[in-house]
Amino acid sequence: MGSAISREASGDRSQQKKPKPARGWRVTGLLLGLVIAFAGADAVLVSAVHGAQATGLVGTRGTFTVDYCTDTNPSRKNSDYECGGVFVPRGGVVDDGWHGRLENADDYPAGEKLDVVETWLGSDMRFREVGVGAALASVMWLCFGLVILAMGAFQVRKWAKSFKK
Repeated sequence: MGSAISREASGDRSQQKKPKPARGWRVTGLLLGLVIAFAGADAVLVSAVHGAQATGLVGTRGTFTVDYCTDTNPSRKNSDYECGGVFVPRGGVVDDGWHGRLENADDYPAGEKLDVVETWLGSDMRFREVGVGAALASVMWLCFGLVILAMGAFQVRKWAKSFKK
């Protein structure tokens, strides 16, 4: 008997729609989602290029001989080293070398020889190390970029739906 009363009461109620957020909030949410999605897409693109270079499959590979390394972080809390030296392309001789800088370096001693590739993005004689560690770091940043891209796409979808009637 109690369940019949509850059925009747629920049948008489009309469905009320949730009120939509104000138009300004909807536009702001949509724009914020677009910005997040573009930032994620940028992170995916850059880390994919760096990952391809870190494997050594693309780009000009060669040997980088370290002349010096300096810590570019003045706070000394977290060291950020940049090394200068000479890059010799594979199959070349020392006379073919270019002076340049090694990005994302450790504190290498002078004379250390490293396997590197010339960077594409903003390549003003800058080089990146090649190897498993560099490739895994690029995969990590690629995954991070994919998460950011998915978050942005979800926000765009959510706020775009709010404009429909």
